[in-house]
Order: sequence, then C-alpha cells, then structure tokens
Amino acid sequence: MKASMDDLYLFILTVRHGGISAAATAHGLQRSKVSRRLQELEKALHCQLLIRTTRHIELTENGRLLYQHISQPFTDVNHAINLLESQQNSFQGGLRLAVTVSFMSSPMFVEVLDTYARQFPLVRLELLHFQESIDLERENIDLQLLPNMVEIINHDYVQQAFLTSSNGLFASPAYLQQHSEPKTMVELQQHWLLASRHNATLLPEGTRLRLVSEDINMIQQMASLGQGIALLPNILMQESLLQGKLVQVLTDVNYSDIMMTLVYSSRRFLPEKTRAMVTLLHQKFAG
Repeated sequence: MKASMDDLYLFILTVRHGGISAAATAHGLQRSKVSRRLQELEKALHCQLLIRTTRHIELTENGRLLYQHISQPFTDVNHAINLLESQQNSFQGGLRLAVTVSFMSSPMFVEVLDTYARQFPLVRLELLHFQESIDLERENIDLQLLPNMVEIINHDYVQQAFLTSSNGLFASPAYLQQHSEPKTMVELQQHWLLASRHNATLLPEGTRLRLVSEDINMIQQMASLGQGIALLPNILMQESLLQGKLVQVLTDVNYSDIMMTLVYSSRRFLPEKTRAMVTLLHQKFAG
C-alpha cells in the first residue's frame, strides 16, 4: 500500500496548524476525515507519525524525519500554483497578438491598442505579422486576428467574429476633379483600381489594377493621393470621409462583406489580460 499524496499534504497541514482540528477548520475539512486519512498514512508507512493529545499533536521521530523531507517540496508546489493563478489573473507581462498587415495598420485597431495600453500600462504588447492561421499554443501566441476566408488550422480553437463590413469604392476629390466620376461599372473599368489581394478577386474581369497590397492603410493613402479608386471596407473609411480625404463613388454597387475572426486557444483558461483585449475588440468593432 503506497502513501497517498493527498494524505501527505494533510499531514503537512496538520503539523503547520499544530493540530488536526485547527488544520480541518482552516481548510474547510471535516476533523474526522483528516484524522482518518492520517491513520491511513501511518498504516501505509508502517510507522506512527503523530502523538495525539486532547489539545495538540506531537511528532514522533519518524514524523519529524518525514516532515523535514517533504514540507519544502509541497511549499514549492504551492508557490508555483500561486504564481500560475497570479499570472492568469494579473494585468502584467506580455500579450502576443498575431495580426494581418492590413488590419494592423488600420486606425481603429491602433485606437484599440491605445485604449488597452492606457488601461493596462504594465502589459507589454507584442504584435506579429501573420497572414495565415498558425498553431497558437506552439507559437505562444495569445490571440490571432484573421479575415474570415482564412481557414483556421485547429478547429478546437475558439473562433469569434468581431468585425463585419461591406466594401465600397473610394476616391479623392482631386482624383475626381481630374477624371470623370464613374456612374456605372462599365465606366469604372476606365479607371485605375487599388485593392487588397482578396478584394481584387471581387472586381469584374477587365478591371485595371494599379496597386494590390495587403496593407489597407497603404491602399487608402494611395487613393488619398489621387492614384486611383480604392475598394476598401466601409467601416474603416469613416474618418477619411469625415475629413474629406476620400469620397465614396458608385454607392449603389454591392460587394461581398468582409469579416474578421478572433482566434484564441481556450475559452476556459483565458487569462484576464487576454480577455480584456477580446472585450475591447468586440466593443470597438461591434456590429
């Protein structure tokens, strides 16, 4: 019969609290159960460990020898457990996010990072460029943000849609002054187009593409400089429209919606600092 690790732990608690009743009370256990388990431990070890009196306990020679050799390892285990619990619940250390180039450069995402950094100044944000789904656990990545058309390699990972937006066509006022504004899709084919690699596939055959890039911010800037008409997510263009840098054209033309997916390895074991970022993303890109 082997000694149980649980019984060894109860033995340590009993010694540290100076008695069976005190140990049972401190840890919400029944005194009779603690007493019975200690008896089982002595039976397994074939020796007496405790001298029981009405008010307290004393260690036998074997009891002292056992306590000296096992108390520190259990202390180290408890310390490790406390560290893990603290790590899960604390807002410090690193938060690693894998993000596509196009989304990373968007002003709205920068606003999310700014809000998070102000709320949790002890968390170090680390951004990594990934266009495809990765093994988050092996790469030690907390969150990944991907377009919905990218297949997630691990179907056990949590996947949440956090941004849905239609696409629109945008040009600068200067560009529209120099070129006649297109009123039909046929007229659009007379203009240079700027688009992401995915959005470029939505355009009709024969479209003249001047720029294809994964960087939405780059496409937006090129459109602002009058280099063509850009196909971009409506939700990310609101600021440029308000500032008059861009004007939407062919507003009645509908393109496929885009959606971003938030991926993380476990909902159950999600650290609080990671949960806070998930919440901010949903709040910023709700709808």
